[in-house]
Amino acid sequence: MKILYGVVMAAMVSAAPAAYAQEKMTAQEFTAMAASSDMFEIESSRLALKKSSNTSIQGFAQQMINDHTKATQNLKAAASQAEVTVSAEMMPKHAADLQALDGTAEANFDTAYIEAQEKAHDEALALMTGYAENGDNEALVAHAKTTAPVIKMHAEHVEKLEGGM
Repeated sequence: MKILYGVVMAAMVSAAPAAYAQEKMTAQEFTAMAASSDMFEIESSRLALKKSSNTSIQGFAQQMINDHTKATQNLKAAASQAEVTVSAEMMPKHAADLQALDGTAEANFDTAYIEAQEKAHDEALALMTGYAENGDNEALVAHAKTTAPVIKMHAEHVEKLEGGM
């Protein structure tokens, strides 16, 4: 059952971001995806602090660690109200993306990191806005509504970084 859950979650995460906005998901599914997304953001940004020498990317990476750590804390509080559990493990898709990023040569790291951030924030924004519109739990809908503008700001920041490379 645990393997089937992982396969289903991986398939949902790898779907096009637009699918999040249309997909009706349970509180548990939303929580699992949101937690995994935050974990990916935090861990990929820790890699950026180690591998990048670009001060703009390092500053962005530190902001991602701070903001997504806070988002995780808020998600845990909302999940507690919703009586759903927050997974401590990344979904297979996010874990694979992190492993691929970790294997990127330092000379190519900045570009790979920005591309990963762009994709991750597009997916996360679609997830948050989709759940804010169609969610089945009030506390988690509130979390999605509060988190979406922050993710949108991150996505805009990524675009600026990408334009400066």
